[in-house]
Amino acid sequence: MSSTPVYDIATKKVITVPPYESLAVVRDLMIRNNISRVVVAEGDKPLGLVTKKDIVKFLAIDNTDRSLLEIPVSEVMSANLVLVKPDVDVRTAANIMLDNDISSLLLVDAERLVGIVTKTDICRHYAERCEGVFKVRDFMTRDVVYVKPKHSLFRAMSLMVKHNISRVLVLDNDGRPIGIVTFTDLTFYASSLRPVKHPAFEAIPSSLILTVEDLMTKNPITVRENDDLCKAPKLMLERGISGLPVVDEEGKLCGIITKSDVVKAVASLGLSSAQAPKLVGEHL
Repeated sequence: MSSTPVYDIATKKVITVPPYESLAVVRDLMIRNNISRVVVAEGDKPLGLVTKKDIVKFLAIDNTDRSLLEIPVSEVMSANLVLVKPDVDVRTAANIMLDNDISSLLLVDAERLVGIVTKTDICRHYAERCEGVFKVRDFMTRDVVYVKPKHSLFRAMSLMVKHNISRVLVLDNDGRPIGIVTFTDLTFYASSLRPVKHPAFEAIPSSLILTVEDLMTKNPITVRENDDLCKAPKLMLERGISGLPVVDEEGKLCGIITKSDVVKAVASLGLSSAQAPKLVGEHL
């Protein structure tokens, strides 16, 4: 299982743009191809990587009043690339992701880009090859960040930033998950990250302040802590999501399992059951 070369599970046709390309083009590529990152390259040589999160963070602090057509991707991309050879095994690739706190690795052969592997690819590998190895409880995060339906979106945003996570769960008064708000949901409200200072906006009625329940995805799919861990990545891949609430027999929240947690499971393949939980930490 873990000895599989990472090239076998990677995406070989990598979508790239030159460093002078505009954010408008990058955005369109992400939407059209349903991807969350684009590689910046000159020919076959990778120079950087830009993600949806990079774009949102950049626009939240950019004060130049430029349109997306006027902003080159070179201003936004991260140039601190982590490159691996295509024959590196999947378990090693998972550990490299965790050690560097990243969601993707670029595969290069003699400096030539030959593929990209993401957390989604790692999860697919686990779902297809590792049934019966671990339970959800072995890698779920028990200390879950959550909000209530009437909390403001500002509260959800601040919690994501404070804990460096990509989602918060929404619980009812009985501790049952009734919704989930993700970073992707909030990208549509990126302007909220940079309040407009003008007297006209001070008169906005409080009824127009968005709350968590205005934006959350309702009735999130859940798993149980005794479920085979394979069930979680299978559901994530089927539904195009990155995290699932874990509930007990009464439907009350007892944890969350994310793609990052599944990557930790792959990184621990071959370790004893006593060693494996040491890889569990904050969910992303």
